[in-house]
Amino acid sequence: MSQLESDDSVEVIEKLTEDQREQLLYAIPEKDRLLIESSLSYPKHSAGRLMQRKLVIMPELWTFGDALDYLRREADAEDNLLPEQFYVVYVVDRSHHPIGDISLDKFLRNQRSILLADIMNKQPKTIPVVTDQEDVARLFRQMSLVAAPVIDGEGRLVGAITIDDVVDVIDQEHEE
Repeated sequence: MSQLESDDSVEVIEKLTEDQREQLLYAIPEKDRLLIESSLSYPKHSAGRLMQRKLVIMPELWTFGDALDYLRREADAEDNLLPEQFYVVYVVDRSHHPIGDISLDKFLRNQRSILLADIMNKQPKTIPVVTDQEDVARLFRQMSLVAAPVIDGEGRLVGAITIDDVVDVIDQEHEE
């Protein structure tokens, strides 16, 4: 379970009985368990249940060089905090509010001295954590999104939803 992305872990755990869920959560390292339990606290079929918790988050004052160095260090770290795959780098302010995002293709085409704040999309479309998954899918379709940041009630970045999760929602809705 610890090797799965947090959104996939939640999906698996949701399908277990209460006893099985408790046993499995007890066996998972505390760091991973807390993320999963946090996701399970959100309403079923909400953005909070769909989102993955591991993100690439960087402060607005970093340069592209700072960002690259961070990604390389994290990739080599034993307790790597990066998601297995990612499409977007999220830029946050000091209060952890998303203030921009940078797609990977745009991210990789810069010089080390360029500030992230200068190349970021300054109006990221955020999704409140309690948004129904059908509304999330509709938003992805309307705006041709690949990923979107998820925010809590105070507007802080708590996760992200990616297109692969939205495709699963569309498949579920189609079956219904």
